[in-house]
Amino acid sequence: MNFKFKKVGLIALAALAIGLTGCSNNKSTKKTTPVLTKSEVIQKSQKSFKSGQVIQSVRLSTDTSSQSVIANTTFGGDNSTVFHINNQTTAQGKTRNSEEWVNMNNVFLNGGHTWYRSNLDTLSGHTYAELVSAIMSNDTINNPSSKLVKAYKMTRKGQTYTLNAKLSDKKTMKKALDPIVSTLGQTPEQEKLFRRMQKYGTYQNMTVKLVVKNNKLYSCNIFINMKLGKLNKARFGQSFGNFGSHDFLKVPSNALAAKPLPKSSK
Repeated sequence: MNFKFKKVGLIALAALAIGLTGCSNNKSTKKTTPVLTKSEVIQKSQKSFKSGQVIQSVRLSTDTSSQSVIANTTFGGDNSTVFHINNQTTAQGKTRNSEEWVNMNNVFLNGGHTWYRSNLDTLSGHTYAELVSAIMSNDTINNPSSKLVKAYKMTRKGQTYTLNAKLSDKKTMKKALDPIVSTLGQTPEQEKLFRRMQKYGTYQNMTVKLVVKNNKLYSCNIFINMKLGKLNKARFGQSFGNFGSHDFLKVPSNALAAKPLPKSSK
């Protein structure tokens, strides 16, 4: 009896040892996700994206009043990039909203119960190519300056990496501001105004927050602060997110059936 007990005990111990060895091997062969360097995070963020959302804005303010222009844009598409833009202008306590679709150089405007068609460059002062470049090939993301790269401070939480930068280099700020002022205007006159602000304003500082999650760009917020004269301030912004959410965006059929925009409406 004792012999059998000992024999069974030895077999059980041997099986347990084999099991523990197997667990040990599994643990030793299990791959751990490497921690990325700042340079690697920037490289991950530079991968192209097919669709997403971007909010472009400018806020003008004094000590007593403020006004803003905002373009909330979803973009994507199967072949060429399509843009769905909701514009909002707020001034003197009043807000005006408009909706438009952009496909190539065609812009479709929602006139309440009727859709109208026009040429994008004639209506807004900028072209489809400029819009694509400002959003799909943004230099602050895809080709950051060495000074911006140096200014980035990185934090990590799991597989989420956050880069924050604040700098006052004029060349870097102008490079970041260019795509905003060249595409935010809803009319040629408005875009010319933004260009004058860019030319004669005093650059103060710029902040950038870039987030890479699971090896992909998750969001990017860019803000440039300026002074206009002694009393006025301007804050231009460009915020990206929701990547991959509109890969098959299409202009709706009711917008495609738009009427030509009457000349008096321009």
